[in-house]
Amino acid sequence: MNEAARADLQQALQITVEMLDAATGNNWDWVSQLDAERHRELQKCKGSPLSDRDRQIIATLRRHNETLMAHAEAARAALKAQLDQHQYNHRALRTYISSST
Repeated sequence: MNEAARADLQQALQITVEMLDAATGNNWDWVSQLDAERHRELQKCKGSPLSDRDRQIIATLRRHNETLMAHAEAARAALKAQLDQHQYNHRALRTYISSST
């Protein structure tokens, strides 16, 4: 059983690496789909005893996940900046139109 849990953890780690690649390419839909798949893999090993190797895999998975979260935060900030700029441009256009009539 522990061997199966280890395979599940390794699969979850591989999926996390794929998520990082997708995030780097700004493919957030794919990140979301992979996250659901990763969640299923992690649920398979829930409650199983962990070996030292399993703990190492989990530690690596957590570090990758922190990097992934940093990518997500940067993407969110960039999107917010674009939205703010769009709203500014919209207000400026409205002001221009109303002042020219």
